[in-house]
Amino acid sequence: MSDLAELYPWISAGAIAWGVLDCFFGYRIFKITLAVVGGLIGLAAGQAIATRFGFGPGVEVAALVIGTLLGGGLAFMLYIAAVFVAGFGFGATLGILLLANYHHMVALLTGVVLGVIGGFLAVQVQRVLIILSTSLLGSFRAVLALSYFTSQIDWLFYFKQPDQMPALIEGNSWMLPSILALAAVGAIAQLELGGGKEPKKAKAKDE
Repeated sequence: MSDLAELYPWISAGAIAWGVLDCFFGYRIFKITLAVVGGLIGLAAGQAIATRFGFGPGVEVAALVIGTLLGGGLAFMLYIAAVFVAGFGFGATLGILLLANYHHMVALLTGVVLGVIGGFLAVQVQRVLIILSTSLLGSFRAVLALSYFTSQIDWLFYFKQPDQMPALIEGNSWMLPSILALAAVGAIAQLELGGGKEPKKAKAKDE
C-alpha cells in the first residue's frame, strides 16, 4: 500500500462514488458502465503491449487510445456476456457475504456455484437481476472503499486476492449489515425509478 499512499484517498473516494452511483442507478447506466470498464481493460492492455515491445511515447499513446476504444466498443457489444458476468457477480458476492463467518473455502465455493446460477438467471430475467446485481456490487464496492477512511484497510489488496474476502468480512462485523442495508435501499430506489419495468409497447391502431 505504501506505493499508493498518496493516491489511496482519491482512489477510495472514486470507488465510493462509483459504488453509490451503481447501487442507485445501476440498471440505467449499465451499458455505459460496460463501455467504461471495457475501456479501462483496453487501456491496460494497450499499455502492457506498448511496454512489452518497448514502443516510443507516440506509439504508446496511440496504443492506449486504440486499446481504450476497442475495449469500450467490444464491452458495449458483448451485452449478453456482460449480463451473465453481472449475474455471476451478484451470486458470488452474496454467497461470500452470507457464509463469510463460516469456513472460508466453503464460502468461496458457494459463491462460485451461486454465481453460475445467478449468471444464467440474469440472462433470462435481465432487468431484475441487473438491478439486484448492480445494487449489491455497488454497495459492496462503496463499503469496501469506505473502509480505507474508517479503518485504513488496504481494500485494493482484497480485490487482487479475492480468496481473502471472507476473512475481511468476518474480521469487520459492521461490513455485512452495511452492505446489505445499502444494497436493499439501492434496489428499492432503482425499482421505484422504473428500472424494473418492461418498456411499454405501442398499441396497434385499429384498421
